[in-house]
Amino acid sequence: MYGFGSLWGLIVLAILVGSICGIVALSRVRRMARDLETLKNQLRSLEDQLRTQEAPVPATKKEIVAEEPQAPIAVTDSWDLPLPQPTQVTPETPPSPKQERITPSPPPSPPSSPSLSLEMRVGTKWLNWVGIVMLLVGVGFFLKYAYDNAWIGPMGRLAIATIFGLVALGLGEHFRKRQWHILFQVLTGGGLATFYLCIYFSFQVYRLSDQTVSMVLAVVVTALAVVMAVANNAVPIAILALVGGFLSPILLSTGVNRPYAFFTYIAILDLVAMGSAYFRRWRILDLLCFAGTVIMYIGWHEKFYGPDQMTPALFYTSLFYLMFLLIPTFHALVRRLSETPEGLVLVVLSAALSLFSYYHVLYPNYRYVLGFVVLDQAFLVFLLFQVWIKRVGIDSRVSMSLLAIALGLVILAIPIQMKLYGIPLAWSMEGAVFIYLGIRFRQTLCKIAGSIAFILAAAGLLYRLPLHKAFFIPVFNVSFGSWLFVVAMAAISAYLLDREEKGKDQLQMIFPITTFLLSLLLACSLLSMEVSQIWGLNYRIVHYRTYEDASLILLWSLIPIIIAYALVQKKSKRWMPLSWVCFGVGSIMLLTALSNNRYPSPWLFLNVAFLPRLLFVLSLWYGASLYRQLSLKTAADVQALAGHGILALLVALEFSRWGRYSHLITPKMSISLISAAWAIHAFIVIWIGLVKRNLLLRYLGFVLFLFTVGKTLIIDMSEVEKVYRIISFVASGLLLVAAGYFYQRYSSKVLERPDSETQK
Repeated sequence: MYGFGSLWGLIVLAILVGSICGIVALSRVRRMARDLETLKNQLRSLEDQLRTQEAPVPATKKEIVAEEPQAPIAVTDSWDLPLPQPTQVTPETPPSPKQERITPSPPPSPPSSPSLSLEMRVGTKWLNWVGIVMLLVGVGFFLKYAYDNAWIGPMGRLAIATIFGLVALGLGEHFRKRQWHILFQVLTGGGLATFYLCIYFSFQVYRLSDQTVSMVLAVVVTALAVVMAVANNAVPIAILALVGGFLSPILLSTGVNRPYAFFTYIAILDLVAMGSAYFRRWRILDLLCFAGTVIMYIGWHEKFYGPDQMTPALFYTSLFYLMFLLIPTFHALVRRLSETPEGLVLVVLSAALSLFSYYHVLYPNYRYVLGFVVLDQAFLVFLLFQVWIKRVGIDSRVSMSLLAIALGLVILAIPIQMKLYGIPLAWSMEGAVFIYLGIRFRQTLCKIAGSIAFILAAAGLLYRLPLHKAFFIPVFNVSFGSWLFVVAMAAISAYLLDREEKGKDQLQMIFPITTFLLSLLLACSLLSMEVSQIWGLNYRIVHYRTYEDASLILLWSLIPIIIAYALVQKKSKRWMPLSWVCFGVGSIMLLTALSNNRYPSPWLFLNVAFLPRLLFVLSLWYGASLYRQLSLKTAADVQALAGHGILALLVALEFSRWGRYSHLITPKMSISLISAAWAIHAFIVIWIGLVKRNLLLRYLGFVLFLFTVGKTLIIDMSEVEKVYRIISFVASGLLLVAAGYFYQRYSSKVLERPDSETQK
């Protein structure tokens, strides 16, 4: 039986191959005939124009001058004849009306196909398609009925159906020559569908051919259909061919797992679509191939996949991934055209589904291999990107999309391949490399990818918090080193971006700004956490909270000063608000630490709780002096006032604490000393304001004196003992009188030379 089946398959194959050759030959002959007909029409049109434009030609040039001049004869641009130029024209002689109406007729335009009405669409299109479908169903029922009743032998039935398909193809070709395209597509599609039916019945019902021969015949029929569709620009025929081609494995299935034969058949169908993509840009065909391939692969995977099927799964996933990178872009690469959005979607879907397949096959047991496979995916996309920019150009949506896909795959490979801090480290290295490439090749997309990689690296670091969970060596540990590496990569990238983006628009400046702020934020967070956990984990001693607060205040006294000093050296006024933010963070930490005011030291001011806070006040004043160097007077004055206000608060709290833990004074005496200290502070501020001729400082001294007087009258009068009350009043009064004396002594100079506000 299989011998007859093979013979029958060879006969049908020979018929179909001959049909393909005939179709190709007819297509070429038809193209030549069409070109010849076009030339004839153009020649006929030119002859008609020349005949229309004929006019009386004068005998000699002399007669033209002597007698009535003739108007210039208008000719078409296709005739390069010199026009006679008359030497004299009588203005009273108007041109002949007949000559005025003589104009060259435009070349005939090709007839446009008007859009069909609903009636014409139903009558000429849908009726034919519905009819051919019903006819095919009838042929199938006939074959089945003939089989059930044994009217004709199996080979006879298939021969009748094959002859019917050939007749349908012949009639379709006849109607194509008569320009009846709908009938051509309907009959051709019906004939090809009949061939699919014959292959199905030959294998599944009659058992005349084996699976290999049937698959080969299905491929041949599909190839024949696609060739005819491409030659005649008939998309429905190609769609029908692919639908039949993808249905054939389902209809011809035996339930046995043969992955190599099965996927090779699918790959051949996809290659047919790729061949058609060389001539036509049929996105519906590309999407149909992609959808059919995905459905077939998922069906096979759900039914047959196991650990022993990993090799064919990986091989054909890679093959289909490569094919569907090329199929949507093949036509544009060959013709050097721009790509359509549908093609871009197909490229993205191919990369995503291939990644999903690789992940499902490799991740459970071969995680590290999966990382390299994803990198290979990215390499293939990047290779296609290089070919695209050489063939089509870099300024296109496709080139940017291919580069984005490649960069995205590289970024995704990192969490697959790495563990723990290796992931943010690798992301930061990627970010630096991407940004360097973006600067080197002027690719904004690379800069965006680099910024995204740094953001992911920062997120990876934050995900692994806390920084330490047990005793650690400060600075020299893995966590601190990992954070510091990411900070260094971001800082280097920010420097390169800032140097490259100078003088460009604000939109381009977002890359150096974002990268620098990210590096600064990570660096400040790292130092704060390391300092805090030194006391929280390594030295959890009595009053460790006081030491922790003091260390953090000391740190945030230095950070804003370093930033402000660096910005002043670079004369970068626009970045100065960054130091203000850092001073604000330090102020918040200081005010938070004031709630813990119970450090038992008998020393006034000279203790671990007060000195770091005093240092922060000094940093505020030094920062104000730096701001004045950049003419930021308002910011400098505000920061100086904030420093004096914080100092007054710190002095009051320090005297209160000292009164609780010192044997020299009582708590009530410490309250009276606060008034004296505030009065001294106010006196010093007024004296500095007079010396520097700074009106704002002098007013601040007045405000401090006002607070001193108010505290003395309200608090000291009611809560302080008489002796300490006397001290409070006498000290405050003496300082007020001294301040008044200085005003009297130096008022003439102050009024003579107004406050400069510029002396710093």
